[in-house]
Amino acid sequence: MSVYPALAGGISRFIPSSMRYGQFRYYWFALLTGVTGHQMLFQFTLGWLMFQLTGDEGYLGYLGLAVALPALALNLVGGVLADRLEPKVLVASAQSVSATVVVGLSVLVMLDLVEPWHILVAAFVAGICQAFDQPSRASIFPRLVEREHIVNAVAMESVVWNGVRVLAPALAGIVIARLSIETSMLISAASFYVLAAVMSLLRLRDRSPATGRVLQQIGESFRYVRAHPIFMHVMLMTFCNSLFGLSYIFLMPSLAEEWLMVGAERVGWLLGAAGLGAIVGNWFIGILPMNSPRGKIILYGAVVYGICLLLFALAAWQQQYWPSMGILFVGGFHFSLYLVGGLSTLQELVPDRIRGRVMGLFGATWSLGPLGMAQAGFVARYLGAPFAVALGAVAVLLVTILIIVFGADLRRFRGREPEQASEAAAVR
Repeated sequence: MSVYPALAGGISRFIPSSMRYGQFRYYWFALLTGVTGHQMLFQFTLGWLMFQLTGDEGYLGYLGLAVALPALALNLVGGVLADRLEPKVLVASAQSVSATVVVGLSVLVMLDLVEPWHILVAAFVAGICQAFDQPSRASIFPRLVEREHIVNAVAMESVVWNGVRVLAPALAGIVIARLSIETSMLISAASFYVLAAVMSLLRLRDRSPATGRVLQQIGESFRYVRAHPIFMHVMLMTFCNSLFGLSYIFLMPSLAEEWLMVGAERVGWLLGAAGLGAIVGNWFIGILPMNSPRGKIILYGAVVYGICLLLFALAAWQQQYWPSMGILFVGGFHFSLYLVGGLSTLQELVPDRIRGRVMGLFGATWSLGPLGMAQAGFVARYLGAPFAVALGAVAVLLVTILIIVFGADLRRFRGREPEQASEAAAVR
């Protein structure tokens, strides 16, 4: 089926181009609901619960491993299934399973029976679900808009992920402080059920499902990425960011109690400052002209983001709460420049027939985030959380500098399509 804008006329001039599509609007509002619950749960509530039970940063590392390992192991399989099956069914199923597991865990908390291993099991199941959810979602929204509006759609989806960082950690902190941890968990579970219901009802543009052997299809995605260095460099930056650049989020329970001397509610606002900066960055990416020097913007954003992480580590070490908030706002803006800029580049260039598998590869690099929680937790256990954040900042800066020096293709990128000859070679 074709996808047509649902809005026309005067009012549409004031609405982002992707939001003029009725089905995309349904998707976007459902995603806003589900991601709010996701960020409440995984960026705050589970870590806060684990730290309250153990008081040990190392257990935050175990929590990260429990999510990351199944996500990494199954992400490519999830990408293959997203190209072979109907991705909205996969998303709805994954969200429903995750919600049910969270409900079960919240019951254990209410009965005062929860133990660290319960949290780890729930996180492991969530990691499995994430492996099938992420590549399927990445292949859904490009089928809700026309190709010329994909960059704007990516920016609007990223507004959700980064924007709820303003709301979700603060909301989780407020709910935990004024009500209970189990209430925060039940809110997250309800949001997952809402997202599952809406995904199952979406009408997507027709596409031909992939055929062939699973290993052959996975190999096709690797060949495509290898033939396009821009894809390789963007994924390398995402890999580094996931493994090192997000450590400050995962370590926030420790940074809050042991360094910044604040509670759940105030640390939620601290993370919200980074989310607010990310919203501004998303808006900037969304209004960029098609022929803008996107590669240089991506690299600039990564350099400034790394510097902001270094400054935040220093501010936390000095127990400076308000300067930390300002630094995270600036860092959030530049985080969007290079992460959202890179993701929009991939979505704009990859063909529909291979989108699920390529985005599955991208999702595998993004799934390293919980693994980054593991390495940061172990470093923090022995050297302190500020040092772990600073170490991640140095890694982000080093990788970005190497790409600036050796990645001429990304430096010169201005939104052009890859050469047809290169694409043919990639899938031959």
